[in-house]
Amino acid sequence: MNAHEMYQDLKQKIIDEILCPGQWLVERELSEQYGLSRTPVREVLRRLVTDGFLDLKPAKGYTVRELTLKEIIETFQAREAIEGMLVKFACQRGDEQFFTRIAELRQQLEHVDIEQQKETGVLIGIELHDLIAETAKNALLLEFYQKLKNLAAITRNITKKSTTIEQCSKAEHLFLMKAIEEKNGEKGEQHMRAHLRETCRRLVEDYVIVQGGL
Repeated sequence: MNAHEMYQDLKQKIIDEILCPGQWLVERELSEQYGLSRTPVREVLRRLVTDGFLDLKPAKGYTVRELTLKEIIETFQAREAIEGMLVKFACQRGDEQFFTRIAELRQQLEHVDIEQQKETGVLIGIELHDLIAETAKNALLLEFYQKLKNLAAITRNITKKSTTIEQCSKAEHLFLMKAIEEKNGEKGEQHMRAHLRETCRRLVEDYVIVQGGL
């Protein structure tokens, strides 16, 4: 295994919560586990810090990042601003292939039973958001989106545990895709912003319940 493969493996384990928030990662143990010297292991860990998946504790080491309530709220506020603009541009700049794929995703999602196929609904949502970002054809917004995507992946661990949140996301994604198919950028932006705002609100409610109140 090379350093890139190690990075991808650790990243996925963090997203899937095989490595749990707050868990310590030890260079020596990782070096033995992945069959790499300490130098590339250290580079991978530093990259995971830069990408938002790990925290570096001075003189202590690396831990899996645990998002605070403030960070969750700020992530969704940033996503609302950026992705609202992205969907507006995507409606203006999308080609026939884009709108065809949006229609296909909508039809697929309509037939998803979230209680039985929650992961399928999550994957359709990920493709939808990525497709919008790529189609908007704005390099700077896409760069911001990709940076936020790492934090979004961590927050998704929380949302996909809640059937209620995913059921609401399904309905909101369907409204969003219908607006895109109509090539209505203003309406699409409104639906995207409302979707992210409501998801954040539900996440905060769940966070407070889990923490036993603030």
